[in-house]
Amino acid sequence: MDERELLKKKFKSAVSSTVRAISENFDIDIKFDSNTSEDENSLNLPNVNSLKNSQDFTNLRAFADSAALKIKYTNKKIYSENEPNGSMSKALYAIAEKIRYEKIGSDKLKGIKNNITQCYENKLKNKKIEEIKTEVDVPITDAFELYLRSHFFGIKQSANTKKKGSF
Repeated sequence: MDERELLKKKFKSAVSSTVRAISENFDIDIKFDSNTSEDENSLNLPNVNSLKNSQDFTNLRAFADSAALKIKYTNKKIYSENEPNGSMSKALYAIAEKIRYEKIGSDKLKGIKNNITQCYENKLKNKKIEEIKTEVDVPITDAFELYLRSHFFGIKQSANTKKKGSF
């Protein structure tokens, strides 16, 4: 096994161990293949082979942290009982729930907060401000997530995010 493959294997092991520890589910089956599984006791994460730079690794760690927090802090029965009707309402509800469990985990573990914050800030950097001309160019879900993350995570407002929020 070459050095690169050994590093990938160690990274997968570290991420898997972290997910199990955060979620407190030590029996969860973690796969790195991006395919979705219907099995409740499995989690699919992006393929490690597609990671090219440190930002990609941070994004994967944030995705894994978020998934582990969801397992730990979301009660599926309560979530379903309170889920609203309508696709837009459901989308906004899902965003609020995600931010709720990420905030709980971020308050308890600084590393999770760093991963999630860096991932979201990277996502914002990749959006081009020139593409935003009118309020139609800003989906309500993006604006809602930006508002909640700015409020609960203290995400810094850039020219891009200020323009988005203004709509």
